[in-house]
Amino acid sequence: MSDIESRKQDHVDLSLDPSSQYDTRPFEAYRLPYKALPEINLEDVSTETELFGKKLSQPLIISSMTGGTKYAGTINKNLAIAAEAAHVALGVGSQRIALEKREAIESFELVRKHAPTAVLFANMGAIQLNNGRDVADYEAVVRMIAADALYLHINPLQEAIQPGGDTNYAGLLKKIEQLVAKLSVPVFVKEVGHGIDEATAKALFDIGVAGVDVAGLGGTSYAWIEARRAGEDYYADWFRNVGVPTDEAVVGAARHKGERIVVASGGIRNPLAAVKARALGADYVASARSFLKRAVVSADETIAAIEMARRGIQITLFSCGVSNWQEAANIQLIHTAETNYSDNPRI
Repeated sequence: MSDIESRKQDHVDLSLDPSSQYDTRPFEAYRLPYKALPEINLEDVSTETELFGKKLSQPLIISSMTGGTKYAGTINKNLAIAAEAAHVALGVGSQRIALEKREAIESFELVRKHAPTAVLFANMGAIQLNNGRDVADYEAVVRMIAADALYLHINPLQEAIQPGGDTNYAGLLKKIEQLVAKLSVPVFVKEVGHGIDEATAKALFDIGVAGVDVAGLGGTSYAWIEARRAGEDYYADWFRNVGVPTDEAVVGAARHKGERIVVASGGIRNPLAAVKARALGADYVASARSFLKRAVVSADETIAAIEMARRGIQITLFSCGVSNWQEAANIQLIHTAETNYSDNPRI
């Protein structure tokens, strides 16, 4: 197994370790309003939305996880079957390995085979623009899965801790702007779990990215994962909880999105968090670990988890007296603890 294949396997295994999860629990500073007389029928509450002109049963993107190995191929197959059956969007893991090892391509190509109509996100690191990759390489990963959009991931803290990681981030914003202008599909920029700060979100929207996936503190800590892989327990302790909490990142990004898209991810563990994220300004939510646990078992297990999430969002909206996901943007959250978000008009 090559170094990159070994790393991908370790990422899957360690992300399933409960210790990989942040101590931070986003959205705890807010409570949803409860309506004892909602004046709507539960079954009339709609969780549907659209993305790139395709209908989704709920505002869910199954986050980028893995690819490039036989084991990863099995996971991707189960995720793809589930995304197609349940009508949700799906992002694949970083496809750089498939540009370097032809035998890795199949673990990604099979996603479109098993999800012929689903919204799919290709994925490659933005840092590769500083490492010699160009627009043609990003077009190649888009074509590989016939993707609707590209996830361009940024992960400076993870790379700083990862042995041999790529930390040459100087001048990257301009190269992202050039890629956005030339790529054939919309570009979304996402972190991997340490959050996107407000200034960076604004800068990304200013250069034309179609969406920002904040991937904030609250879910899996890739600083912890890389420190554990390297046997650096001090780093695991020091950097595990470094970054921008998901709720704070959503609020910051939403201030600058205009007509663009904000995706909330990082600790979206339940439908209440999803609806709170919507009230704070998110358009969609994304989650990985909860579906990874099911995808290592079967597609059916994954489908069941997706349907549970959809039903949970429906019940949450109903309990707030809201009839659909679009109207949930107007929910007035109840502020229950001190935060830095008091200037957000939705609160």
